[in-house]
Amino acid sequence: MTTATRSYVLDPALREQFKARSNGRGALSVAKDYGLLIAAFAISIAWPHPLTWLISTLMLCGVHVGLAILTHETAHRSLFANARLNDWIGQYLCALPNFNNMPMYRAYHMAHHRLAGTPDDPDRVMVDRYPVSRANLRRKLLRDLSGQSGIKFLIGIIGMSSGYWKFQQNGIVEKLAYERPQRFADYFKRFIANGGAGSIAWQLAIWAPLYALGHGWLYALWVLAFVIPFPLTMRIRVLADHAAVHDPDSTDPLLHARSTSANWLEKLLFAPHHEHYHLEHHLMPSAPHWNLPKLHAVLIRDGVIPPANQASGMIDVLKRATAI
Repeated sequence: MTTATRSYVLDPALREQFKARSNGRGALSVAKDYGLLIAAFAISIAWPHPLTWLISTLMLCGVHVGLAILTHETAHRSLFANARLNDWIGQYLCALPNFNNMPMYRAYHMAHHRLAGTPDDPDRVMVDRYPVSRANLRRKLLRDLSGQSGIKFLIGIIGMSSGYWKFQQNGIVEKLAYERPQRFADYFKRFIANGGAGSIAWQLAIWAPLYALGHGWLYALWVLAFVIPFPLTMRIRVLADHAAVHDPDSTDPLLHARSTSANWLEKLLFAPHHEHYHLEHHLMPSAPHWNLPKLHAVLIRDGVIPPANQASGMIDVLKRATAI
């Protein structure tokens, strides 16, 4: 197993420039997702038709993905300059609408960054077997499209929010372990106690205005977007981030993470808030998302990103994930 250390050092002055936070830019990022949420329902109210329902569902998927990325951003305390504002918005405006819990997600995700490029990375299981056969990937994507993955994802994320998924300390390595609840009632009670009440309140807050306007059933599109396209896009995004990279066993982010180009549709469904610059994020986790394109330009200028860790888009990612 390779244990390479950082082979590239970014200029200290650029590091300071790229990690500059902004309350205004952070607020605009959150407003973008909520604007998309309103627009998604508005078009189906204004022009009720199966085609607009489909478009609304895809837009709502973009909202789910966007809020997930902003939950990730606030977990790094990089979205807002004010730390208390960052954590409050991360939990109450980004995580809870998606049934997530930002502080618990933070504990999990920080372990991913500490252990990236090692067998103990908690995210390693999602990409370790790639590349796979086309038939293998096709079966995974069909499970996503059938809703099976979405149900499992919902159960898993509620389990983490409930505290049933947690880290156990084993020497200097933290590993994710699952504590099986004795009863479903216990599972639900702990979910409510750990922020689940806020998640349920958010579902009511989304449904109530629609109901008041005589279109309460459109809330089903929000649920549908969470159960089907959201897990599908998250799977492909994870493949883009870390699957079939130059050296998955290296601790150097230039080698174990990928930077992917994205068109407007890919940015909506897979990589809002510049998430496709994932190598850049691992190289400098403290950088707010709006500075990642600038960091990417510097890395391209310096020629330090291996070809295997640069993809031209999500189709290219899928090809690399099945290159056997």
